[in-house]
Amino acid sequence: MEHKPRWAEMCAQILRQCEVVRGGRESLAEFLGVHPTQVAIWTSGKSGPPRAVFEKAMEIILAEHDRREALEQSGRMPRRRRSDSA
Repeated sequence: MEHKPRWAEMCAQILRQCEVVRGGRESLAEFLGVHPTQVAIWTSGKSGPPRAVFEKAMEIILAEHDRREALEQSGRMPRRRRSDSA
């Protein structure tokens, strides 16, 4: 039987990516308007964030996607790092 990720686990993966893009937990927490401890709880998968916080985190992911797509189209895309892979 296939394991389907729970909401909290899926959010944790996305928020960990957001931490990398934003340059750390404190920066992400500031962007999201929450305390870094709350981000730590969410990135651990212990619970999922409120919908409004999740939507704001998705803005980070989408902006990073757009940034990389623009770089790729301009021919300036840097080599991928191992941490960039899914």
